[in-house]
Amino acid sequence: MNIEGVGLSSIQTARQTGLTREPASTLLSYAIESYQDLGPISDVDDHGTYDSIGQVTQPVLRFASSQPNGYEIFLPVRAGHSSTNLAIAVTDPSAEPFSSGNAKSEVSELARRAIDARYQQMADSGQPFRPKSNEAVDWYTAFGDLDRRALNAIRTDESGLFSAVEMEIAQSIMTQQQSLAMGLYQGPSRLAGAFADKDGRDPSDHMAVGRAGALWLDQVSLEEKRTSPEWMEQRAAAQYLYESTAAQTGKQPEKLSSGFGFVDRMVQAYSELEKLGEGHELNYLPSYQHAWQMFVDQVPQEQSTSMTLFF
Repeated sequence: MNIEGVGLSSIQTARQTGLTREPASTLLSYAIESYQDLGPISDVDDHGTYDSIGQVTQPVLRFASSQPNGYEIFLPVRAGHSSTNLAIAVTDPSAEPFSSGNAKSEVSELARRAIDARYQQMADSGQPFRPKSNEAVDWYTAFGDLDRRALNAIRTDESGLFSAVEMEIAQSIMTQQQSLAMGLYQGPSRLAGAFADKDGRDPSDHMAVGRAGALWLDQVSLEEKRTSPEWMEQRAAAQYLYESTAAQTGKQPEKLSSGFGFVDRMVQAYSELEKLGEGHELNYLPSYQHAWQMFVDQVPQEQSTSMTLFF
């Protein structure tokens, strides 16, 4: 896969099992480095139709699609498919062309059906889904009907509906949506110049990047805010990037509080570690541990039982 973007954060954190990071040199470098849609089913024939030899064929699923916003070119798909529901999140992360009106468990089930339908279409074309396709084309083709809320339902699903690879793909696309929204390119290398011309923002302007990230993350679904550890970390990192850069440049920052106490406490932890300097680890700060405990305490009961803190 030929995807460029901001690398994963390099700071060690306590989070769900299997999600770990390496120590970072400074908190500011972490904040900088950490930034590197299916609608309701309609007109489905539950009984299917018969082919020429009398076998029942599976009905074709049809899903609502958002209008193009210009960012779908950075999420390339196979001919005849669309990624507009993925792209809409770059400009409107609250958009729910697929998931609207459904509970999270229902969204997960619909997403499973939708991805399976795309897998079948790809197989029927003679070119089955490939997890390591060039420019991640098969990712966007298989997941192209999903909105951000559906991606989050996959990423945080604990029912076993989705494979580890599918959950990682959902997370990667969510990260890409955020990066593009912040003016940090992530996508096919050949289109980097087109993105720079389209976005027009300076990625080295850390105040602008941090502010854009915080405001964008504030627009995602409440489900994501309450169930995604990545949201907590990214929201805090965006605010810290904005505020710390303002302090270094002598500018007066605007208030960017998310309204969530665990995010405020995580920002505090970042600030404390920056002041302590080398030789200290974020994991051991009481404010950091408190932020994680606050987050776990507000996670819906069906998910909180499987969340483990490691310090």
